Amino acid sequence: MTTRVSYLSSRLLRGVLLVAGVASLLLGLLFLGLYRDQLIQERAEVSLRLNRMLQVTWENAMLKRDVEGLRDIVAKLGELDGIRDVLILAPGGEVRFASDPAKLGHQMPAVAQATTAGKPVSRFVSLEPDGEVLRSINPVPNRAPCTPCHGPVAEHPVNGVLVIDYDAAPIRDSAWRSAVLLLLAGAAVLTLTLLTLWLLLRRHVIKPLATLDAATRALATGDLSVRARLGGDDEIARAASSFNTMAERLAQQIVLTETQKRYLQDLLDGLPDGVRVIRASDMQVVLANRAFCQQLGMPAEAVLNNPCYQCSHGRATPCVPTLLVCPVVELTQVGGSLKANHHHQRADGSLFPAEVHAVLVEIDNGSGKERYVVESVRDLGQVVRVSHEQRLSELGLLAAGIAHEIHNPLGSVRLGVQGLAREIRETNISAEQIADYLVLIDQEIDNCIAVTRRLLLLARPPTNNLQLVVLGEALSDTLKLLAFDAQSHAIVQQLELPDEQLRVFADEAEIRMIFLNLIQNAHHAMPNGGTLIARLSGADGQAWIEIIDTGTGMEPEHISSIFDPFFTRRADGVAGTGLGLTIVKNFVDRMGGEITVDSTLGQGTRFRIRLPLAETVLENGS
Repeated sequence: MTTRVSYLSSRLLRGVLLVAGVASLLLGLLFLGLYRDQLIQERAEVSLRLNRMLQVTWENAMLKRDVEGLRDIVAKLGELDGIRDVLILAPGGEVRFASDPAKLGHQMPAVAQATTAGKPVSRFVSLEPDGEVLRSINPVPNRAPCTPCHGPVAEHPVNGVLVIDYDAAPIRDSAWRSAVLLLLAGAAVLTLTLLTLWLLLRRHVIKPLATLDAATRALATGDLSVRARLGGDDEIARAASSFNTMAERLAQQIVLTETQKRYLQDLLDGLPDGVRVIRASDMQVVLANRAFCQQLGMPAEAVLNNPCYQCSHGRATPCVPTLLVCPVVELTQVGGSLKANHHHQRADGSLFPAEVHAVLVEIDNGSGKERYVVESVRDLGQVVRVSHEQRLSELGLLAAGIAHEIHNPLGSVRLGVQGLAREIRETNISAEQIADYLVLIDQEIDNCIAVTRRLLLLARPPTNNLQLVVLGEALSDTLKLLAFDAQSHAIVQQLELPDEQLRVFADEAEIRMIFLNLIQNAHHAMPNGGTLIARLSGADGQAWIEIIDTGTGMEPEHISSIFDPFFTRRADGVAGTGLGLTIVKNFVDRMGGEITVDSTLGQGTRFRIRLPLAETVLENGS
């Protein structure tokens, strides 16, 4: 900062000195010439006055015939300080009178003819060896009183020429001394002016500019709190005020940008799948969420601002597009999307299967439009593990219920068989008693078969073939499968069925999966026990299924999201997959039905499903 301000100061100082020096020199030369000319003019006027006085004296002397008096006057004038010679010339140029008698009789025709139109003239003349003189030449005109001696005026217009030579050295020395004094005075005034100007510039320009420059440099290094504190109302103060306003707005804009950036990053980090944004021009990763970094086992610093092929494929060069579906290469149309299966490489070198969904977007970044590829990356291995764990959990729950359902009939069968064997050994059993034992055993075996039948119906894979499904049986069977889980959590299950059978066209496995998910959700909502009501009714050609619990209920803002994939809020504290209700809604929609939910926090939840009855479907011909 000091160097830049000093450079500006030196430039200003050099500029001012140069302009002032040149101007002073030109003015000095002009003034010296004018002063010299004025001094010469003044001396010339003095010489002319002296010439006129000599002219009057000459005329009087000539009229009185006082030649000696005139000669004496010329001699005395030549003795005056600064006068080198006094001469009176005849019209032809002969020296008639002279302060220096040695010059009497000399011919000086050029001097006699030097006047223009008979007018007096003064000029510098260089004489050898006497040096330079200021010569004043004054022609004496012929007049009427002089005609007796000099003849008619028309023939002899000039009676003679008066010449006075002044020593030029004192004149020039005086001019130079005066000029030097004036130049020194001017230099002093100029120095004072420059010093005053410099102090004013330093106070009102240099220092404020230095303050503004320091603030600008600090802002450029990232100090958003810096401000230029300048008082006054001049142009620099207004510029500083504008700078402060700009810095304030810039700071606000940067804070807003950082807030928006954090908001966007938080949104991305909230997604369960990995997400990264790749700049298409250089394949650099410009944005990535936490899930993507966790998939690779890398910190964000190792992912961001690095090539996509380096962080996810461990390559030093781009992937070969003929061997791998590269979204950056394949996507050429804005808005285009694709799906591909890759094997991504973790930081430890291990690979995992990844499902990549990519879309090409175009964003105006202020300096032009830039294309980016947005990728959603799902770890298929993790999806398989979660799905497997969920299935194991559900299987364990069902297994416990099945074991309970089968245990009692098998216990009865065992007691019957043991009793029958004992009676046979003792040979005191009748045929009627044997038949009773066998009937009891047969009934309990039927109960076991019913349990396995319900399990097989639930586990059967969905098909595209619709069939008549009795809703009451499916709902009752599902409640029985989950009866043991209800008892273990102090949940009372109540089934309310209409007198008539309600049937729908559907896939029975899907119907039973709907009931299973809804009843399990009700159990999860009552970790401390409660009441579950499963109600079936029919009206206006529609079947209505209601699953009501007295559990914890849901927050109002969560109700609109419960059918979204991966949304889970279980009251028992166990992490769910968030897919159960999504599957339920998809099944209901595919059957042409509708599912709604009502929930009150702290009181419970009711799911209500509407499905068209089989009779209605047949009547409508669909």
